[in-house]
Amino acid sequence: MLDLSFLGRGDPALVPAAAPDLNGAYARYLAGVQAQGPGAVAMSATEFERYSLGTSWLTGVREVAKRVVQTCRLVIGIHDYEYYLDHMRSRHPQAIPLTREAFYRYCLEARYPSAERIGGRCPC
Repeated sequence: MLDLSFLGRGDPALVPAAAPDLNGAYARYLAGVQAQGPGAVAMSATEFERYSLGTSWLTGVREVAKRVVQTCRLVIGIHDYEYYLDHMRSRHPQAIPLTREAFYRYCLEARYPSAERIGGRCPC
């Protein structure tokens, strides 16, 4: 199963770092242009900001990827674990949420119950 949890809240080590502030990036850019030689022409700060891929661009891609994965999972009948965690934190803060594997096993059993288990609901 494709796990894209790092796109949202997942493990901080897997989440790409936020883009550095543009002032620091612009200063590094200017230093690089000056290192090229005396005839090198640098773009203005506003042009640099316009052509840079800032955090809003990356955040937009993350959100679109999360929505696409969530939609695909729901279409094939796999519930969204991150939505389940949000629900458990907001509505049932005293309860300990299931692990990712236990959650998917429980949802699979709720959708396709075995002979010994009849009925029940998915925890989401």
